Amino acid sequence: MYCDAHIHLVDLDSREPGFARRPLPFPWRAAVVSHDPDEFAASEKMQALLSPTIAGFGVHPQNPDMRNADFLAALCREKKIRFIGEAGFDFFGDGPLRSRTPEAMKLQTEAFVFQARLAAFEGLPLVIHLRKAADVLMAHGRILADIPSVIFHCWPGRLEEANMLLKKGINAYFSFGTPLLRDSSHAIESLIGLPLSRILSETDAPWQPPHGSAWTRLEDIATVVRKMSMVLKIEQSALESILEANFASAYLLNE
Repeated sequence: MYCDAHIHLVDLDSREPGFARRPLPFPWRAAVVSHDPDEFAASEKMQALLSPTIAGFGVHPQNPDMRNADFLAALCREKKIRFIGEAGFDFFGDGPLRSRTPEAMKLQTEAFVFQARLAAFEGLPLVIHLRKAADVLMAHGRILADIPSVIFHCWPGRLEEANMLLKKGINAYFSFGTPLLRDSSHAIESLIGLPLSRILSETDAPWQPPHGSAWTRLEDIATVVRKMSMVLKIEQSALESILEANFASAYLLNE
């Protein structure tokens, strides 16, 4: 079975209308993220058409709108989500809220701390979005260590940074996606160096498309896992079993 640790159903449907009604050519499960109430409602309808998926909701650092905080808290109380996220920090610099200004730092930190504390209180996994902000995240190591599982979506960091997070006592998982297909040196370094029990596979569909594609498709998870098996020099069927077990552990599906 292929396990996709991170997809955006509504964004994918805008590029590939009706995709949810077309069966995938392999066994599959996935974690679906949403970031506003309308997106969550639309995602729920699409999830009903797909193989088993789990739902999450988060206040994204690229749009740290705390008006959705009450909605997120209600979803937790009503047991409608299995994880919180994407949360995190994004200081890539490609927009006013994604630059290291005092205002952006304040807004992103408020959204992150709220979600991290909520994840710890509710006993839910937290999915992290991180760009150019590893140093900022490290300062929140104590609260991350209180969360049952922390999943770094499309891990962008170095192996040294990943090991630092693990040494802080954080139950961290590191997900790898299409950057591997572009031979990202950081992704390859981390994938090779991390314990096999700490890795996940993802597409981030429809985002981060492979070279030559207009968007990322759900089917691309097979290409990602094939690349992972080549990098790790592990038989693909064995790796699929490892990734399936890790997906269940990271998202607390066995509890």
